[in-house]
Amino acid sequence: MIPVCLLEASSCSAEKQEIGVYHPRWSELNEPEKDFPEDKCLVTKLELGKMRFHIARDQKPLHDGDTAFKFNNNMVQTDKADKEAFDWILTPNFYGRVTSEKFPETIKSGMKYRVNHDDKEGGIPKEFLDEWLAIDPIEEGSKAIVLIIAKGIEGKLDISKSLQEALKTKKQNNAIQDYEILPTKHAVIRHNKYVKEGKKVYTFIHTAG
Repeated sequence: MIPVCLLEASSCSAEKQEIGVYHPRWSELNEPEKDFPEDKCLVTKLELGKMRFHIARDQKPLHDGDTAFKFNNNMVQTDKADKEAFDWILTPNFYGRVTSEKFPETIKSGMKYRVNHDDKEGGIPKEFLDEWLAIDPIEEGSKAIVLIIAKGIEGKLDISKSLQEALKTKKQNNAIQDYEILPTKHAVIRHNKYVKEGKKVYTFIHTAG
C-alpha cells in the first residue's frame, strides 16, 4: 500500500507547512498573511492574550509606545506578557492600546470583570464611548460608523448598563450606523468582514478572558 503523501508529496508538504505556521500556536483565529489590500486593517491571528493585525496604509499609532509592537510588512503583534496590551482599539485612521493618555476617564473608572451578569457595576464604562469616538472623527460623521465591542475570548468583560443605554440611544437617534457586542473571536471576524466591505469600523478588542 503506497501512502497518499508519496503520491502527492508536494501537497502534503504544503499542508504540513500550513499547519506548522497557523496551528496550534494561534488557537482562536488563523488567517493567511499575504496579499493584503493596503487600505484594509485586518486581524489575522488571535489567541488568549495575544493577536496580530495588519495596519492599513493611513493608520497611525495612538501612542509612541505602540510602534514597539510593529513587525515586518505592516503587521502588529500584541504581547501576551504585557497587561496593557490586552485592550486595543482599531479605527479607520488609528490603532493602539487603551491607556490613560487617550482614555483618561475610562481608565479612571476602570474596566473590570463582573462577578455575574446581574451586576450593574463592572465591565466597560460609559466614558469609554465618547473618548473612543473622539480618537478619529471622520468626514461622514459618526452616523456612518459601525462600532464593534469584543468582550474577551470567553466573554468575561461585559459592558456597564450606562454604556449599553448610550449605545442604544445613539443607534435610535441615527448617531451611529450600528453596534455589536460579541466574544472576541466573533468580533474580529465581524471586523474583518465589515472592513472588507468598505464600512467605517471602530473596533474595541479585549484579548484576555
